[in-house]
Amino acid sequence: MKKLQPGDKVVKVDKDLGIAWVLLPPDPNLGGFQGISPRIMDEEKFLSAKKRAKKEAN
Repeated sequence: MKKLQPGDKVVKVDKDLGIAWVLLPPDPNLGGFQGISPRIMDEEKFLSAKKRAKKEAN
């Protein structure tokens, strides 16, 4: 997963997971549709949540 960059247009933040959802550029193949994508905001929190989810799945 990519890291949050200066200039990213943040639409939602999940502080517990350490991620932010950013608005993607318009896609001409989809008629100008703009999707969203997660970006890592706090790598330590993200990795901790990922490990916790893996333990719960097992």
